[in-house]
Amino acid sequence: MCWTGVKTTRGILTLFIMLGLLTSLWRACGTIPTIVALASNLIHLESFILITFLLNCGMSVLTGTAIGTAATMGVICASIGRALGMDPAWMGGAILAGAYFGNRISPISSMALLTANITGTDIYKNIGNMLKTTWLPLLASCAVYFAVGFLGCETEMTTQQQSVTQLFSREFSLSFWGLIPAGLIVVLSAFQVQVWRALLTSSIFAFIISLLIEGRTVLELFQMLVWGYKSAIPELSKMIDGGGLVSMANVFAIVVLAGCLGGILRGTECLAFLKRKITSLALRTDGFTAMLATAVLTSCVVCNQTLTIILTHQLTEDLNKGEQQALNLYDSAVTIIALVPWSVATAIILSATQSPATSVLCACFLYLLPASRLIKNIRFSFLEHSS
Repeated sequence: MCWTGVKTTRGILTLFIMLGLLTSLWRACGTIPTIVALASNLIHLESFILITFLLNCGMSVLTGTAIGTAATMGVICASIGRALGMDPAWMGGAILAGAYFGNRISPISSMALLTANITGTDIYKNIGNMLKTTWLPLLASCAVYFAVGFLGCETEMTTQQQSVTQLFSREFSLSFWGLIPAGLIVVLSAFQVQVWRALLTSSIFAFIISLLIEGRTVLELFQMLVWGYKSAIPELSKMIDGGGLVSMANVFAIVVLAGCLGGILRGTECLAFLKRKITSLALRTDGFTAMLATAVLTSCVVCNQTLTIILTHQLTEDLNKGEQQALNLYDSAVTIIALVPWSVATAIILSATQSPATSVLCACFLYLLPASRLIKNIRFSFLEHSS
Protein backbone atom coordinates (compact mmCIF):
# COMPACT_ATOMS: atom_id res chain seq x y z
CA MET A 1 0.00 0.00 0.00
CA CYS A 2 2.84 2.39 0.85
CA TRP A 3 4.58 1.70 -2.45
CA THR A 4 1.36 2.22 -4.37
CA GLY A 5 0.98 5.63 -2.73
CA VAL A 6 4.61 6.67 -3.25
CA LYS A 7 4.51 5.72 -6.95
CA THR A 8 1.98 8.49 -7.57
CA THR A 9 4.52 11.08 -6.32
CA ARG A 10 7.62 9.97 -8.28
CA GLY A 11 7.35 12.73 -10.87
CA ILE A 12 7.03 15.54 -8.36
CA LEU A 13 9.91 14.18 -6.25
CA THR A 14 12.21 14.49 -9.28
CA LEU A 15 11.08 18.08 -9.82
CA PHE A 16 11.71 18.85 -6.13
CA ILE A 17 15.36 17.83 -6.60
CA MET A 18 15.67 20.13 -9.63
CA LEU A 19 14.02 22.99 -7.74
CA GLY A 20 16.55 22.63 -4.94
CA LEU A 21 19.41 22.91 -7.44
CA LEU A 22 17.80 25.87 -9.21
CA THR A 23 17.16 27.93 -6.09
CA SER A 24 20.79 27.67 -4.96
CA LEU A 25 22.10 28.64 -8.40
CA TRP A 26 19.72 31.60 -8.64
CA ARG A 27 21.28 32.91 -5.46
CA ALA A 28 24.84 32.20 -6.57
CA CYS A 29 24.48 33.93 -9.96
CA GLY A 30 22.77 36.99 -8.46
CA THR A 31 19.28 36.46 -9.87
CA ILE A 32 17.39 36.87 -6.60
CA PRO A 33 19.63 39.70 -5.24
CA THR A 34 19.31 41.65 -8.52
CA ILE A 35 15.52 41.32 -8.57
CA VAL A 36 15.24 42.38 -4.91
CA ALA A 37 17.59 45.35 -5.38
CA LEU A 38 15.74 46.59 -8.48
CA ALA A 39 12.31 46.08 -6.94
CA SER A 40 13.16 47.91 -3.72
CA ASN A 41 13.64 51.10 -5.76
CA LEU A 42 10.04 50.91 -7.02
CA ILE A 43 8.55 51.52 -3.58
CA HIS A 44 6.69 54.81 -3.09
CA LEU A 45 5.02 56.06 0.06
CA GLU A 46 1.38 56.53 -1.03
CA SER A 47 1.15 53.08 -2.57
CA PHE A 48 3.58 51.34 -0.25
CA ILE A 49 1.30 48.50 0.94
CA LEU A 50 0.01 47.91 -2.59
CA ILE A 51 3.54 47.84 -4.02
CA THR A 52 4.59 45.48 -1.23
CA PHE A 53 1.81 43.09 -2.23
CA LEU A 54 2.67 43.28 -5.95
CA LEU A 55 6.43 42.92 -5.40
CA ASN A 56 5.89 39.79 -3.32
CA CYS A 57 3.47 38.48 -5.95
CA GLY A 58 6.10 38.98 -8.64
CA MET A 59 8.91 37.46 -6.60
CA SER A 60 6.85 34.40 -5.67
CA VAL A 61 5.84 33.83 -9.30
CA LEU A 62 9.49 33.97 -10.40
CA THR A 63 10.84 31.79 -7.59
CA GLY A 64 7.80 29.59 -6.91
CA THR A 65 8.37 29.63 -3.16
CA ALA A 66 6.39 31.45 -0.49
CA ILE A 67 9.04 31.09 2.21
CA GLY A 68 11.86 32.15 -0.13
CA THR A 69 9.84 35.20 -1.16
CA ALA A 70 9.20 36.18 2.44
CA ALA A 71 12.90 35.72 3.31
CA THR A 72 13.98 38.10 0.54
CA MET A 73 11.40 40.56 -0.76
CA GLY A 74 9.23 40.17 2.33
CA VAL A 75 12.06 41.03 4.72
CA ILE A 76 13.01 44.09 2.63
CA CYS A 77 9.44 45.42 2.51
CA ALA A 78 8.83 44.71 6.19
CA SER A 79 12.03 46.53 7.17
CA ILE A 80 11.10 49.60 5.13
CA GLY A 81 7.53 49.46 6.44
CA ARG A 82 8.72 49.49 10.06
CA ALA A 83 10.99 52.46 9.29
CA LEU A 84 7.98 54.29 7.82
CA GLY A 85 5.74 53.44 10.74
CA MET A 86 3.30 51.40 8.64
CA ASP A 87 0.73 49.15 10.32
CA PRO A 88 2.58 45.83 10.81
CA ALA A 89 -0.62 43.79 10.42
CA TRP A 90 -1.38 45.24 6.98
CA MET A 91 2.26 44.93 5.95
CA GLY A 92 2.37 41.29 7.07
CA GLY A 93 -0.94 40.58 5.33
CA ALA A 94 0.29 42.05 2.04
CA ILE A 95 3.51 40.01 2.24
CA LEU A 96 1.67 36.79 3.18
CA ALA A 97 -0.89 37.16 0.38
CA GLY A 98 1.80 38.05 -2.18
CA ALA A 99 4.05 35.17 -1.16
CA TYR A 100 1.23 32.64 -1.55
CA PHE A 101 0.04 34.19 -4.81
CA GLY A 102 2.99 32.73 -6.73
CA ASN A 103 3.09 29.61 -4.57
CA ARG A 104 -0.25 28.80 -6.18
CA ILE A 105 0.17 29.97 -9.78
CA SER A 106 3.89 29.80 -10.59
CA PRO A 107 4.94 27.07 -13.08
CA ILE A 108 7.96 26.29 -10.89
CA SER A 109 6.10 26.20 -7.56
CA SER A 110 6.51 22.85 -5.82
CA MET A 111 2.92 23.01 -4.54
CA ALA A 112 1.51 23.91 -7.97
CA LEU A 113 3.46 21.04 -9.53
CA LEU A 114 2.37 18.66 -6.76
CA THR A 115 -1.29 19.51 -7.39
CA ALA A 116 -0.90 19.00 -11.13
CA ASN A 117 0.85 15.68 -10.49
CA ILE A 118 -1.73 14.14 -8.16
CA THR A 119 -4.63 15.24 -10.38
CA GLY A 120 -2.91 14.05 -13.57
CA THR A 121 -3.21 17.45 -15.26
CA ASP A 122 -0.91 19.79 -17.21
CA ILE A 123 0.57 22.64 -15.18
CA TYR A 124 0.26 25.18 -18.00
CA LYS A 125 -3.41 24.38 -18.63
CA ASN A 126 -3.98 24.71 -14.91
CA ILE A 127 -2.37 28.15 -14.90
CA GLY A 128 -4.64 29.22 -17.75
CA ASN A 129 -7.67 28.06 -15.78
CA MET A 130 -6.43 29.76 -12.61
CA LEU A 131 -6.07 33.10 -14.37
CA LYS A 132 -9.84 33.10 -14.95
CA THR A 133 -10.52 32.88 -11.21
CA THR A 134 -7.57 35.07 -10.18
CA TRP A 135 -8.02 38.41 -11.93
CA LEU A 136 -11.04 39.65 -9.95
CA PRO A 137 -9.70 38.81 -6.43
CA LEU A 138 -6.33 40.27 -7.50
CA LEU A 139 -7.84 43.59 -8.60
CA ALA A 140 -10.04 43.76 -5.51
CA SER A 141 -7.00 43.11 -3.27
CA CYS A 142 -5.04 45.85 -5.04
CA ALA A 143 -7.91 48.29 -4.45
CA VAL A 144 -8.04 47.47 -0.74
CA TYR A 145 -4.27 47.74 -0.25
CA PHE A 146 -4.10 51.02 -2.15
CA ALA A 147 -6.93 52.51 -0.08
CA VAL A 148 -5.37 51.38 3.22
CA GLY A 149 -1.92 52.66 2.23
CA PHE A 150 -3.20 55.98 0.90
CA LEU A 151 -5.32 56.70 3.98
CA GLY A 152 -2.50 55.75 6.34
CA CYS A 153 0.19 57.78 4.59
CA GLU A 154 1.65 60.17 7.18
CA THR A 155 5.43 59.66 7.04
CA GLU A 156 8.31 60.27 4.67
CA MET A 157 10.49 57.82 2.80
CA THR A 158 13.92 56.89 4.17
CA THR A 159 17.15 55.77 2.55
CA GLN A 160 16.34 52.10 3.26
CA GLN A 161 16.07 51.28 -0.46
CA GLN A 162 19.56 52.58 -1.21
CA SER A 163 21.02 50.65 1.73
CA VAL A 164 19.51 47.44 0.35
CA THR A 165 21.21 47.90 -3.03
CA GLN A 166 24.51 48.82 -1.39
CA LEU A 167 24.33 45.76 0.85
CA PHE A 168 23.77 43.35 -2.06
CA SER A 169 26.46 45.05 -4.17
CA ARG A 170 29.07 44.00 -1.59
CA GLU A 171 28.67 40.38 -2.70
CA PHE A 172 27.00 40.46 -6.13
CA SER A 173 27.59 42.36 -9.37
CA LEU A 174 23.84 43.12 -9.70
CA SER A 175 24.19 43.13 -13.50
CA PHE A 176 21.57 42.31 -16.12
CA TRP A 177 23.23 38.88 -16.50
CA GLY A 178 21.60 37.85 -13.25
CA LEU A 179 18.16 38.38 -14.77
CA ILE A 180 18.72 35.88 -17.59
CA PRO A 181 17.88 32.69 -15.60
CA ALA A 182 14.59 34.22 -14.39
CA GLY A 183 13.82 35.51 -17.89
CA LEU A 184 14.35 32.03 -19.31
CA ILE A 185 11.78 30.57 -16.92
CA VAL A 186 9.24 33.19 -18.00
CA VAL A 187 9.91 32.70 -21.73
CA LEU A 188 10.01 28.91 -21.63
CA SER A 189 6.86 28.81 -19.52
CA ALA A 190 5.11 31.07 -22.03
CA PHE A 191 5.98 28.55 -24.76
CA GLN A 192 4.80 25.73 -22.46
CA VAL A 193 8.13 23.92 -22.48
CA GLN A 194 8.15 20.92 -20.15
CA VAL A 195 8.83 22.06 -16.61
CA TRP A 196 11.89 19.88 -16.10
CA ARG A 197 13.43 21.23 -19.32
CA ALA A 198 12.78 24.82 -18.24
CA LEU A 199 14.33 24.18 -14.82
CA LEU A 200 17.36 22.48 -16.36
CA THR A 201 17.94 25.25 -18.92
CA SER A 202 17.70 27.99 -16.30
CA SER A 203 20.04 26.05 -13.98
CA ILE A 204 22.67 25.62 -16.71
CA PHE A 205 22.69 29.33 -17.53
CA ALA A 206 22.78 30.22 -13.83
CA PHE A 207 25.76 27.89 -13.35
CA ILE A 208 27.67 29.54 -16.23
CA ILE A 209 26.86 33.07 -15.04
CA SER A 210 28.01 32.16 -11.53
CA LEU A 211 31.37 31.05 -12.93
CA LEU A 212 32.00 33.84 -15.44
CA ILE A 213 30.27 36.89 -13.93
CA GLU A 214 30.15 36.30 -10.18
CA GLY A 215 33.55 34.59 -9.99
CA ARG A 216 32.46 31.41 -8.20
CA THR A 217 34.58 28.29 -8.43
CA VAL A 218 33.27 24.93 -9.61
CA LEU A 219 33.89 23.45 -6.14
CA GLU A 220 31.94 26.26 -4.48
CA LEU A 221 29.01 25.77 -6.83
CA PHE A 222 28.84 22.03 -6.26
CA GLN A 223 28.85 22.64 -2.51
CA MET A 224 26.02 25.16 -2.97
CA LEU A 225 24.05 22.65 -5.02
CA VAL A 226 23.98 20.35 -2.00
CA TRP A 227 24.03 22.65 1.04
CA GLY A 228 22.60 25.82 -0.49
CA TYR A 229 24.00 29.32 -0.80
CA LYS A 230 25.60 30.84 2.31
CA SER A 231 26.62 34.48 2.39
CA ALA A 232 29.82 35.60 4.08
CA ILE A 233 28.10 38.85 5.15
CA PRO A 234 25.94 38.41 8.29
CA GLU A 235 23.42 41.08 7.24
CA LEU A 236 22.84 39.28 3.95
CA SER A 237 22.57 35.81 5.44
CA LYS A 238 19.09 36.52 6.80
CA MET A 239 17.83 37.46 3.34
CA ILE A 240 19.72 35.34 0.83
CA ASP A 241 20.91 32.08 2.40
CA GLY A 242 19.13 28.92 1.28
CA GLY A 243 18.42 26.65 -1.66
CA GLY A 244 20.21 23.41 -2.51
CA LEU A 245 19.19 19.78 -2.16
CA VAL A 246 19.12 20.08 1.63
CA SER A 247 16.43 22.77 1.44
CA MET A 248 14.09 20.29 -0.27
CA ALA A 249 14.76 17.42 2.15
CA ASN A 250 11.86 18.33 4.45
CA VAL A 251 9.20 18.67 1.75
CA PHE A 252 10.65 15.60 -0.04
CA ALA A 253 10.23 13.52 3.11
CA ILE A 254 6.74 14.90 3.73
CA VAL A 255 5.60 13.97 0.22
CA VAL A 256 7.03 10.45 0.55
CA LEU A 257 5.36 9.95 3.94
CA ALA A 258 2.13 11.51 2.67
CA GLY A 259 2.23 9.10 -0.26
CA CYS A 260 2.67 6.17 2.15
CA LEU A 261 -0.17 7.43 4.34
CA GLY A 262 -2.39 7.98 1.33
CA GLY A 263 -1.72 4.48 0.06
CA ILE A 264 -2.60 2.98 3.44
CA LEU A 265 -5.76 5.07 3.87
CA ARG A 266 -6.87 4.21 0.36
CA GLY A 267 -6.10 0.50 0.71
CA THR A 268 -7.76 0.10 4.11
CA GLU A 269 -10.67 2.44 3.25
CA CYS A 270 -10.25 4.23 6.60
CA LEU A 271 -11.66 7.44 5.17
CA ALA A 272 -14.70 5.88 3.51
CA PHE A 273 -17.15 7.22 6.13
CA LEU A 274 -15.74 10.74 5.92
CA LYS A 275 -15.78 10.66 2.11
CA ARG A 276 -19.47 9.73 2.17
CA LYS A 277 -20.20 12.74 4.39
CA ILE A 278 -18.25 15.00 2.02
CA THR A 279 -20.10 13.60 -0.98
CA SER A 280 -23.39 14.24 0.81
CA LEU A 281 -22.34 17.87 1.40
CA ALA A 282 -21.41 18.22 -2.27
CA LEU A 283 -24.87 17.00 -3.31
CA ARG A 284 -26.51 19.65 -1.12
CA THR A 285 -24.14 22.41 -2.30
CA ASP A 286 -21.51 21.86 -5.01
CA GLY A 287 -18.09 20.25 -5.51
CA PHE A 288 -16.04 23.35 -4.73
CA THR A 289 -17.91 24.19 -1.53
CA ALA A 290 -17.43 20.64 -0.25
CA MET A 291 -13.73 20.71 -1.18
CA LEU A 292 -13.25 24.11 0.51
CA ALA A 293 -14.88 22.85 3.73
CA THR A 294 -12.64 19.76 3.59
CA ALA A 295 -9.54 21.90 3.02
CA VAL A 296 -10.37 24.17 5.98
CA LEU A 297 -10.78 21.20 8.30
CA THR A 298 -7.69 19.40 7.00
CA SER A 299 -5.42 22.46 7.10
CA CYS A 300 -6.39 23.27 10.68
CA VAL A 301 -5.54 19.73 11.77
CA VAL A 302 -2.39 18.80 9.81
CA CYS A 303 -0.90 22.36 9.71
CA ASN A 304 1.12 21.55 6.60
CA GLN A 305 0.47 22.61 3.00
CA THR A 306 1.68 19.40 1.35
CA LEU A 307 -0.43 17.13 3.56
CA THR A 308 -3.42 19.44 3.23
CA ILE A 309 -3.29 19.22 -0.57
CA ILE A 310 -2.84 15.43 -0.67
CA LEU A 311 -5.46 14.58 1.97
CA THR A 312 -8.01 17.04 0.55
CA HIS A 313 -7.51 15.47 -2.86
CA GLN A 314 -8.00 11.97 -1.49
CA LEU A 315 -11.14 12.92 0.41
CA THR A 316 -12.73 14.70 -2.56
CA GLU A 317 -11.38 12.78 -5.53
CA ASP A 318 -14.85 11.51 -6.47
CA LEU A 319 -16.42 15.00 -6.67
CA ASN A 320 -14.63 16.29 -9.78
CA LYS A 321 -12.08 15.02 -12.25
CA GLY A 322 -9.22 16.41 -14.31
CA GLU A 323 -8.71 20.14 -14.71
CA GLN A 324 -11.81 21.08 -12.71
CA GLN A 325 -10.56 19.04 -9.77
CA ALA A 326 -7.14 20.69 -10.03
CA LEU A 327 -8.67 24.19 -10.18
CA ASN A 328 -10.78 23.49 -7.11
CA LEU A 329 -7.67 22.33 -5.23
CA TYR A 330 -5.70 25.43 -6.27
CA ASP A 331 -8.51 27.69 -5.09
CA SER A 332 -9.00 25.87 -1.79
CA ALA A 333 -6.34 23.60 -0.28
CA VAL A 334 -3.32 25.30 -1.88
CA THR A 335 -4.52 28.71 -0.69
CA ILE A 336 -6.44 28.23 2.56
CA ILE A 337 -3.49 26.80 4.53
CA ALA A 338 -1.88 30.27 4.58
CA LEU A 339 -4.79 31.56 6.68
CA VAL A 340 -4.06 29.12 9.51
CA PRO A 341 -1.76 31.04 11.90
CA TRP A 342 -0.39 27.84 13.45
CA SER A 343 0.48 26.18 10.14
CA VAL A 344 4.20 25.67 9.60
CA ALA A 345 4.70 27.81 6.48
CA THR A 346 2.54 30.68 7.73
CA ALA A 347 4.33 30.81 11.07
CA ILE A 348 7.73 30.88 9.32
CA ILE A 349 6.68 33.77 7.05
CA LEU A 350 5.24 35.82 9.93
CA SER A 351 8.36 35.16 11.98
CA ALA A 352 10.77 36.06 9.15
CA THR A 353 9.02 39.38 8.52
CA GLN A 354 8.38 40.03 12.24
CA SER A 355 4.66 40.36 11.57
CA PRO A 356 1.89 39.74 14.14
CA ALA A 357 -0.48 36.78 13.86
CA THR A 358 -3.28 39.25 13.05
CA SER A 359 -1.62 39.67 9.64
CA VAL A 360 -3.64 36.69 8.41
CA LEU A 361 -6.74 38.87 8.75
CA CYS A 362 -5.23 41.35 6.28
CA ALA A 363 -4.19 38.81 3.61
CA CYS A 364 -7.04 39.99 1.38
CA PHE A 365 -6.31 37.92 -1.73
CA LEU A 366 -6.35 34.66 0.23
CA TYR A 367 -9.91 35.40 1.39
CA LEU A 368 -11.24 36.98 -1.78
CA LEU A 369 -10.18 34.08 -4.02
CA PRO A 370 -12.29 31.31 -2.41
CA ALA A 371 -15.02 33.85 -1.57
CA SER A 372 -15.37 34.84 -5.22
CA ARG A 373 -15.65 31.17 -6.21
CA LEU A 374 -18.35 30.60 -3.60
CA ILE A 375 -20.33 33.66 -4.71
CA LYS A 376 -20.05 32.57 -8.35
CA ASN A 377 -21.28 29.06 -7.50
CA ILE A 378 -24.19 30.39 -5.42
CA ARG A 379 -25.20 32.74 -8.23
CA PHE A 380 -24.98 29.92 -10.78
CA SER A 381 -27.07 27.61 -8.58
CA PHE A 382 -29.67 30.33 -8.06
CA LEU A 383 -29.97 31.03 -11.79
CA GLU A 384 -30.15 27.32 -12.52
CA HIS A 385 -32.88 26.84 -9.92
CA SER A 386 -34.82 29.84 -11.22
CA SER A 387 -34.74 28.54 -14.78
